[in-house]
Amino acid sequence: MGMATPAVSPAAQNPDGQVIDFGNITDMEVTEGDILGVRTETSLAIGTVKDFESGDVTELDVDKQCGDLTATGGTFLLPCADGVYLIDAQDPDLGELRATEKPATVAALTSDNELLVGNDTDEELTIYRDGQDPKTFTVAGPNTQLISVPVDDRHDAVVRIWNDDTTIQDVDYPNDKEGAALRVGLGVGQMAGGEDGLLVVSDAQGGQIAIYNADDVIRLQMTAPTDKNPWGVAWDSANDLAWITSLGENTLVGYNISEGVPEEQQRLDTVADAQNIVVLSDSTLVAASATGNGIQIIPNPAS
Repeated sequence: MGMATPAVSPAAQNPDGQVIDFGNITDMEVTEGDILGVRTETSLAIGTVKDFESGDVTELDVDKQCGDLTATGGTFLLPCADGVYLIDAQDPDLGELRATEKPATVAALTSDNELLVGNDTDEELTIYRDGQDPKTFTVAGPNTQLISVPVDDRHDAVVRIWNDDTTIQDVDYPNDKEGAALRVGLGVGQMAGGEDGLLVVSDAQGGQIAIYNADDVIRLQMTAPTDKNPWGVAWDSANDLAWITSLGENTLVGYNISEGVPEEQQRLDTVADAQNIVVLSDSTLVAASATGNGIQIIPNPAS
């Protein structure tokens, strides 16, 4: 089990919506205000959909060794060898760096402004709090992804995955320690957060979508089979849909999860190699091709 990597897509046939020309996209996130952060190997482009349509984006040069891009509120977080860059989406630059003792490849900022940092080599996370010395604690393996998800009436849920052994684990960050860990199918691909501890996760090797909840401890809620080679995931809170891409079939499917079993609700055609997707506040879907086939904009399909 584990060691999942994105499959190579066939050529796309008639992708839905609009496609904006762009290079090979390795990562994509969205902040409040529907500002996209689009990462290539050596750059981070930041702007709204209109900015990308007009070519009027802010482009920052970044090291290709930098890790997984995340977003909290109006801030992008980019973990790199010298620390974590906190980038204001409204006025982006690389002026704010939180230096770390070790190279960083994952980082998450909680809603109460606590920064957790790790990498894909060490079985640990370090938490940085304003005015305090950093605290490092052990977790169940190195880190492929680390995200913070809001939870009603308590602190955020911080969750990590490690693709090599297909684990997902919550992090008890108020107490500086790891939480419970579970296996994700046969090979976890990617995870995305929703609200109140909800997580949408792809089982790339097992061909499944998995819904977890970490409002107190990580729990698997439900799974369902998907099209071949699932990878990119996102949550649409306005329509209560869990979205997942199929790299093997160039599809993007939205699942209703209100009945206890994920039920297909929407089906769309994507650009090839749509490894990253996000949902804007008006439920517009944005998919990004990892092989130069563009940024795909699909207005709210539920409308």
